[in-house]
Amino acid sequence: MSDTIAEPLPQTEAPQVRRGRPSIAEAEALSGRILDASWEVLLAGGFEYFTFDRVARHAHIGKATIYSRFPGKIELMQALLLRRIEQRTEHIRQQGSNLPIEAAFLRRAADVMKMLFSPDGVMVERLIDWLDQEIGEGQQMRANAYRAAIESIARELVEDRGGPAVAIGDVDRAARLWVEGLIGHARLAYTEGASSTAEIERWANDYTQFYFAGLSAIAGRD
Repeated sequence: MSDTIAEPLPQTEAPQVRRGRPSIAEAEALSGRILDASWEVLLAGGFEYFTFDRVARHAHIGKATIYSRFPGKIELMQALLLRRIEQRTEHIRQQGSNLPIEAAFLRRAADVMKMLFSPDGVMVERLIDWLDQEIGEGQQMRANAYRAAIESIARELVEDRGGPAVAIGDVDRAARLWVEGLIGHARLAYTEGASSTAEIERWANDYTQFYFAGLSAIAGRD
């Protein structure tokens, strides 16, 4: 048996994989993560409590990462409001999408009212007011959201959804009246205190029946 000790084999380092620029999907996911964390911080403490340091800790990222995507608080708040509006719009659009049109509108009316009275809904309104004070764009962003909602409703009013056929002469006006009725009631009810779920659903049912009865009456008169 040989007394020779075998030389250890030379160890090779694992090749280092150089990471390139993040993909578009990765960049969007990170921006979404920052905005989600921003919303949670804003809901938890309001505007006085909101800082990039708190958002960075909440999102478990460095503050520099936030600044690389949002140069300042205003830019972040603008993106945050647009994201919340888009999320709310998509959520509402999905409600009752497989139902006849009147049943779908009933479900959405109740859902919109609950959303407006929720902490999220109240904070969205506060964010609009904040942006309006800072850069004068809050009301314009609200108007754009209303316009998008009216256009979406107008499209649905002329779609075949398996419900009673209603001939609508001025579809844009009919869609506008639907939105204005919901928002007007929300503002009035909010001044009197948040409504209960039962009150919201009762009002949504009455409003939807009244609205579609009105459309039918106008169509019959024409």
